[in-house]
Amino acid sequence: MRHDNSVRRPSLANSKINTDKSASLSIGDSLRKAKTNLIFSRLLVGILLIMAVTVIFIAIYMGYAAPIWDYLTRVVS
Repeated sequence: MRHDNSVRRPSLANSKINTDKSASLSIGDSLRKAKTNLIFSRLLVGILLIMAVTVIFIAIYMGYAAPIWDYLTRVVS
């Protein structure tokens, strides 16, 4: 039984993850960095998706999609 106040830690708790040669990040720092990158990528994909839907809606509303629709229906039939 241990009588000192030290806390037992697994051997991986103190390990370091090297994401690049110049910095030595801990596991928590690496996860926080990955989470930030994930949030930014999801926001970027969301913005691009909204812009694509908007462009398609405007093309249909302004009449630019009619020639494309006619071509597609002609090819299919």
